[in-house]
Amino acid sequence: MQSANKTSLPGLKEKRYQQKKSIIGDLYKKGKLSKPEICRLTNMTTPTISRIIDELIEEGWVVDQGQGPSVGGKRPHIFSLNPDAAYIMGIDFGREFLKIAIFNLHKNPIGEIQVFPSILESQNNQHILQYLKEKINQTLEILQTDRHKIRGAGLSLPGLIDSDGNSFTYLNFENTNIRLMLEDMLGIPVFIDNDSTIMTLAEHTFGAAQDVSEALCININECIGLGMILNSRPYTGYKGMAGELGHIRIPGSENLCYCGKAGCLETIASGRAIVKAAQKAIEQGKATAIPSRTKGTLHLTDIIQAALQDDIFAIELLQKAGEKIGEALASLIHLFNPQRIVIGGEITEARELILSSIRQAIDKYTIARLKNQCEIQISTLTDQSCILGTLCLVMEHLYYDSEENFSLY
Repeated sequence: MQSANKTSLPGLKEKRYQQKKSIIGDLYKKGKLSKPEICRLTNMTTPTISRIIDELIEEGWVVDQGQGPSVGGKRPHIFSLNPDAAYIMGIDFGREFLKIAIFNLHKNPIGEIQVFPSILESQNNQHILQYLKEKINQTLEILQTDRHKIRGAGLSLPGLIDSDGNSFTYLNFENTNIRLMLEDMLGIPVFIDNDSTIMTLAEHTFGAAQDVSEALCININECIGLGMILNSRPYTGYKGMAGELGHIRIPGSENLCYCGKAGCLETIASGRAIVKAAQKAIEQGKATAIPSRTKGTLHLTDIIQAALQDDIFAIELLQKAGEKIGEALASLIHLFNPQRIVIGGEITEARELILSSIRQAIDKYTIARLKNQCEIQISTLTDQSCILGTLCLVMEHLYYDSEENFSLY
């Protein structure tokens, strides 16, 4: 059954449609449920649930998983979604790579996640959209996926993005909403958000922040971003653009930022800033192992690898960045009193080299009582956090869309 406009259905059919949609949503979220559990979640009667489950099995949406464990009486039958009844597309369009995945209804990727070079910073907007369309089609061919089964897509994009789907950094067409353009291009609902917010959704669902209600997730790659979980829900601010940690001012720095301001955290502690400092020192004859580890353009990973091989200059670069990041995080701890801070992004390859300097700065600048209540952890999802987070983004709209515009069913 294709997603329907509920206002176009007559009374009883509309009610049944909403009931089925509710059950499918609960099964998607919980994984496996018995009829009594579905009754409790939906407030429907057992006879109603039995009829709807039978219909969903006949339609191919639900499968009977057999009997589950006893909870004091007769062993109940357990039901789950048919994983291949519908799919969700995830797109992580970063500055270096474009990743595309197709997820089934058990939240598992179908085949391998496809990785392509990114042209986000090297081409005009129209060319970027055409490239994205080509790579989506290529992915569907490689994975042999029926595009008609794809019910929605989540897109992770760096830079400023508001809650309406307007992008102000990349794919910023004048007076054009990029989310609506993508929906028109793909023919399915599309949900878009900043990469740091999406990384945070993944950490809260699958990773290092999944068991806490108050968490901050710091995304450190070429730039620096922040995602927030407050009271177990993502917080994105008035128009969805909260979390621009990279553009808070750090005392003592007057470096000009690409945003037009001076002294931003990104100018001294981001991946770009670390690489820029390394390149400048190398040009001035600094003794370091970094040049021998690179072929062509210098990357943050080259510096991290040199540091892991005990190169003193590379270690100093990472430690200085960590100190400034820790200084900024001290302010966030005072503001939000988080239970956990998760450090993610490319910088995490440095592990304790970066984490120790971040912790030292937090120790230096944070009130002890607040500091002692906050854990600092490295992301457990590594470079898959954003592509997994695109799935979480779609799930968020599945459960919290007040307009009920999106449904798997």
